[in-house]
Formats: sequence, structure tokens, C-alpha cells
Amino acid sequence: MRISDYEKEIIVKTAKDIFGNNTKVYLFGSRVYDDKKGGDIDLYIIPENKDKLFEKEIKFKTLLQINLGEQKIDVVLHRDFERDIEKAALLEGVLLE
Repeated sequence: MRISDYEKEIIVKTAKDIFGNNTKVYLFGSRVYDDKKGGDIDLYIIPENKDKLFEKEIKFKTLLQINLGEQKIDVVLHRDFERDIEKAALLEGVLLE
């Protein structure tokens, strides 16, 4: 997994602060694999609280940029487990704890 312990800690803490303590955060995409290079940080989030998701997503991304620096971060929020992107994120993703 190609994120540091510090990055993982910030991502999980920020997600739980914004979306609720029982929120699940998965890292998926190229950053899951140690042998790949580059790539943005792809996060799949299953929020505890689904109220005002658009506002929370913007706040989440903003806080990550402030705390992790200028990086490309893509966020997929859970809406329907039948969506292909959600299936892929759960299949290849790594739960961040």
C-alpha cells in the first residue's frame, strides 16, 4: 500500500470526524499496489451518516488538501452497492483503520 501511516491516519480521522465514527474508508486503485508508480489517492467511503453528503465531501477533500498537501484525491461515496465503481472498490480496496 503506497500511502504513509501519517496519510492513513489523517484520512481515517478526517473521514470519521465528518461522516461519523462508524464510517468505513477504503483505499483502492493504483495506490493499493506497492509495485505501481504514481497515481492519485482513490478513496471509497461508506458513511455512517448520509445527510448533506455533497457538503461533507467538499469539506473532507478540503481538509485532506490542507493536511496532506496538494495531491490528487478522488472520493467515491457509497450510494448503491450495485454500482460498478463501488463493486470494484470493495473487491480490490483495502480497509483503512
